[in-house]
Amino acid sequence: MISFFRWLGNLLKHIAGEPTGSLLKPGDPGYQEAYKLTSNLEKNIKIITEIFGLSDDLMVRGLKIGRGKKHVRAAVIYLDTLIDHTRLQQGLMHCLQTIEQLPPRGITTEWLINNALSDGRVIKKNSFVEITDEINRGAACLLIEGLDQALLVRLAEKAGRAVEGPVTENVSKGPHDAFNEDVRSNIALLRKRLNTSRLAVENLEIGELTKTEVKLVYLKGYVLDGLVDEIKSRLRRIRIDGIIDSGQVEEFIQDSAFSLFSLLDSTERPDKLAANLLEGKAGLMFDNTPIVLIIPGTLTAQIQSPEDYYQRYWFSSWIRVMRWLAILTALLGPSLWIAIITFHQELLPTELLMTILVTREGIPFPGLVEALIMEISLEVLREAGLRLPQTFGQTISIVGAVVLGQAAVSAGLASPGMVIVVALTAIASFVIPTQPLSNTIRILRFPFMLLAASFGLIGIIVGFSILTYHLCSLRSYGIPYLSPLAPLSFDNLKDTVIRAPIWNMLFRPRLIGYREPQREHPAQMPQPPARKGKKSIRRRKK
Repeated sequence: MISFFRWLGNLLKHIAGEPTGSLLKPGDPGYQEAYKLTSNLEKNIKIITEIFGLSDDLMVRGLKIGRGKKHVRAAVIYLDTLIDHTRLQQGLMHCLQTIEQLPPRGITTEWLINNALSDGRVIKKNSFVEITDEINRGAACLLIEGLDQALLVRLAEKAGRAVEGPVTENVSKGPHDAFNEDVRSNIALLRKRLNTSRLAVENLEIGELTKTEVKLVYLKGYVLDGLVDEIKSRLRRIRIDGIIDSGQVEEFIQDSAFSLFSLLDSTERPDKLAANLLEGKAGLMFDNTPIVLIIPGTLTAQIQSPEDYYQRYWFSSWIRVMRWLAILTALLGPSLWIAIITFHQELLPTELLMTILVTREGIPFPGLVEALIMEISLEVLREAGLRLPQTFGQTISIVGAVVLGQAAVSAGLASPGMVIVVALTAIASFVIPTQPLSNTIRILRFPFMLLAASFGLIGIIVGFSILTYHLCSLRSYGIPYLSPLAPLSFDNLKDTVIRAPIWNMLFRPRLIGYREPQREHPAQMPQPPARKGKKSIRRRKK
């Protein structure tokens, strides 16, 4: 109630012409309806300029609509740093200045939209909150004396990079375009692949100050029942000043707040997003970031790559098997080495054991300390390579790793076997297609090393059992995180560890695409044409 009277007092002071400092407070009740546009042009201009405060790039241009004695005063307000000046002059100012006669009953916003303004994206607003939000997005605001509605023409100049190739999801075969920081360009890239009216794009906003534009995309009739409503409900619960990247929203809307695993998949590739939408999932596209969130997410989806579907199925299946083995190597490689050289030397052949003992002679540290030194050094080098300029960052990280490993062996701080294991582990971690899963494996490697140094193979087995139990307990918007492995679905195993031929993948994932389960017609296996006078193999079987 006190806040209401404070707003009322501010509004009365504005009408009286007294300055009040901050007019609108984001987050207060009634923020959207606190102030409405009046029919007084000077008061409207004064309130808008006071809202923006000390903004040197706020421009106010006065003009007259109509010629002779019968004319109407107007003003165009915009931010000079966001507007496209060519479109402003040709699409708005020129159209307004060439109006000679006004309608007999007086000028109206509908008459201007239908007869004067040539730009197609013209909207009407009567709230100062909505007007200032549109100005901040690059719109020009047209205020007219005697009208309590403003016309906003979106003339924003595109300030961003063009469509380029992906940075973190490179492929050798397949499309090479990727999302950029302009959400409208991203929608266009998606519509190029999904040329259907079933593609729904809903607009949302997050951030009381940034007003970050969010696009919820899905295919009508394919998406899960209740998934869209659940996504909207979680997004509306977010109360924050500003959102800069999609990763900030991910922490608000995923199911488990403390799990190391990312329960939402992410991508910068339009083809991957389109393929997931065809399976019945939904996507969240954010303005000012190229990373798109895919909902729901599963572990198997994060291990798959778009290139798996562009290569022959036998080669893609082989690569997927190697990928799963690489994940196990990146997770358990150092811990298995520590457990064997510390507790289970009898598992090694005698010749190999003697070689390892000779190389470890003179090493002053136990296996755990030796592994921690090498692993932490490798992580530091990896981060240094990312932060250095791109021209020589990768070279320095590779050369640094080679020099550091050789220097550690020469100084007697690490054995050659440990250097090989750590290097193999690092290479295996780069095989993982998605960055969030790779980061999770990098973190989990250290607890397994501690378990191996304390309890040997028993500690690794117990730790892996706890990890498996945790993965089985995770859900992403009601979908088990390990599906289709747990719960087991034999039909969907065609697209997990291996990939079946495209003509044999008849159905969508059972738990995600049950609304439209069939994705293709059966009996499309390629075969040679039938000889003259003979029926084809398929017909003989029938």
